[in-house]
Amino acid sequence: MHHPVSIRIGLHAAGPISLPLTDPVQRVLWSRGFTYCSRLDAYTAPASLPVEQQEHLVHQAVHALQLLGVPAAHFHHPASRE
Repeated sequence: MHHPVSIRIGLHAAGPISLPLTDPVQRVLWSRGFTYCSRLDAYTAPASLPVEQQEHLVHQAVHALQLLGVPAAHFHHPASRE
């Protein structure tokens, strides 16, 4: 399954961040349907969404996380040509 864009948060160790579900960071991610992808070591938007919508959702979430003072960045992943 291809994820065109993902979010990495701060300098967390490999694996999903472990914060209570009531934490603002978790609320930003889970309320938008993000899940942790171990292959990318990052959070990804629902793959069922069109690419443009995934990208928009990621950009919105990064902005919301940065407003909370959380270092977050998005990364684009080109589709592999197999």
